Amino acid sequence: MHKLLGFACLAASLVSLQGSTLQQLSLDDMIRKSTIIVRGVTQPSYSAVQGSVIYTHYRVQVSQVLKGPATGQVDIAVPGGTNNGKTQIFAGVPTLLGGQDYVLFLWTSKSGLTQVIGLSQGLFAVAPNSSGQLTVWRAAATAPMLNSFGQVVSDSDIQMLLSDLQTRIQTVLLGRGGQ
Repeated sequence: MHKLLGFACLAASLVSLQGSTLQQLSLDDMIRKSTIIVRGVTQPSYSAVQGSVIYTHYRVQVSQVLKGPATGQVDIAVPGGTNNGKTQIFAGVPTLLGGQDYVLFLWTSKSGLTQVIGLSQGLFAVAPNSSGQLTVWRAAATAPMLNSFGQVVSDSDIQMLLSDLQTRIQTVLLGRGGQ
């Protein structure tokens, strides 16, 4: 009985190590805090270990820079993946599909890794709507989320025209953002 209880406690602690609690970020927060915001298409990925964390790396062929220095390609790292037969999974991490057009809100850590800000909050798929206009959208984050007061909140889907997002980014960068 004690062995079973000990095993259950160990298993629960290992699962909780992989958990994430997201800080809720408004669109304006993500615009301000991002090192670079790009639109681009993801290329095939690979996994690598940095410290004790496995990261899945995606190369993004940049078609447009919305904030930051001009660049043709960005390598982004997403926590989790499989490397040498070992798999790590983290809650709240975005899933990127090869060949998909995205707008990515990115930040670069002190270690030099470029990551999606707010995990899944900073990844927007780009696709035409029924009128042929390009839209950006992201599903609500499913990981637990806290607002700036430490209160548990629910996230919601975001969908808007790409042109409206571009205007919003410019408005915030010029210091006229509202949130």
